[in-house]
Amino acid sequence: MKYDLPQSFEEQFEHYHLPSKLKNVGVISDTHIPYHNNPSIEEVINYFIIKKVDGILLNGDILDCYQLSKFQPDPRKRNFGEEILAFQQFVRVLKKNVTSNIFFKLGNHEERYERIMITRCPEFLGIKSFDFEEVLGCNDLDVKVIKDQRIIYIGNLPVLHGHEIGMKYANVTPARTLFLKTYKSSLCGHLHRTSQHNEQSLDGKIISCWSVGHLGDPHPLYRRINNWNHGAARIEKDSSGDFEVINLRMLGNKLFRT
Repeated sequence: MKYDLPQSFEEQFEHYHLPSKLKNVGVISDTHIPYHNNPSIEEVINYFIIKKVDGILLNGDILDCYQLSKFQPDPRKRNFGEEILAFQQFVRVLKKNVTSNIFFKLGNHEERYERIMITRCPEFLGIKSFDFEEVLGCNDLDVKVIKDQRIIYIGNLPVLHGHEIGMKYANVTPARTLFLKTYKSSLCGHLHRTSQHNEQSLDGKIISCWSVGHLGDPHPLYRRINNWNHGAARIEKDSSGDFEVINLRMLGNKLFRT
């Protein structure tokens, strides 16, 4: 170094790229296990099987982590241990019936775990057995966990959960809000609604953004009345990284391309 500057604790923030060999990736967001919707999940699994997806991205809020919430959780509800067992069962179903290539991006609900550890159990931080992925059994299940709010790339498509960029509500649609946050073609979950938004830049480049529906309880206690919908997505990409997003909305008990 040229100057005697103080030591920096800056951390490198790197994107995560799904393996290039994966050409047909299913995306599931916001199941909120154990408050998931089994009929919708079964329809998505059937669709993934028919379309022969070769990888699945679990794009955040797969677990609800209900008892870890700061919003005075009801002690009569399912405990965290039961959520873990339900999550493991869910992953085993995906691996047995669809594909062994499972990637798990942590959303804001999963981040509750580390927040609890920092505020209540700091003595256990840094002990590998207490890392979230170890507690969930992800290493034994051979599930790749992506944390620290890293952006995931499926080919040239950046995928976020949505909380990383402060998406708390939608300006018109979640996809338009995503566009206003990123100004780049991208995809997210988090707001539980299926949508697409397109813009054209001054040089004629088309920018498309997508939001994916959820697969959880359609009328949870904290939001009985809402405009959410069940859904999922599938990303096809070629060797150059170019991609096509197939955004899927559940109508009745069937998935339809939007």
